[in-house]
Amino acid sequence: MSHWNDEHANRYDEQWGELDFHQQIPGLAGVQSGFNVVELGCGGGYLSVCLAQSAVNVRVTALDPTAKMIALAQARQQRAGLSKAQLQFFEAGAESLDVSDNTQDLVVAAFSVHHWQSPAQSMALVYSALKSGGKIWLCEDLNAPTEGNIEVHSDLKALDGLKSLLQNSGFVQISHTVHRNHEGKFLIVEALKL
Repeated sequence: MSHWNDEHANRYDEQWGELDFHQQIPGLAGVQSGFNVVELGCGGGYLSVCLAQSAVNVRVTALDPTAKMIALAQARQQRAGLSKAQLQFFEAGAESLDVSDNTQDLVVAAFSVHHWQSPAQSMALVYSALKSGGKIWLCEDLNAPTEGNIEVHSDLKALDGLKSLLQNSGFVQISHTVHRNHEGKFLIVEALKL
């Protein structure tokens, strides 16, 4: 998403920055007390805040390559009263994920995989970061447009593309569901590192 400018960031945050669905994601993704969670493509940070507040002693590391999004996210963090021990934001893309190997319980990428600059490289880093038994949880809005002036990998907005990326990265037990609510129709794909 490094090709986003401030105007794109503001427009995105106004339209999709605080969905009711974001509040459901920690439960859908299975966040538990004491989890180390990475969120890739955190945007304005609303989901990051929801993840950090979802259980006791959850630690969230959230990345987005757009400076404006990080500024919006840090403002949300401050309003929520969350410390850096609970939630840290970094201006970086998924291809720059830099956490110790085998330390994360969960990696979440909601509405972002199709924007990753280097999907295969990024997914390899995700796989390395996860503990054995760790989970990746992906979500894509099936009704969001793929055309426009923002670069997207449209194949990664569909099950076949996401499944292939996960399989090629070593993930197993790949499953999917479609979640519907008043905000849209969302493809959820989950997989494990053994």
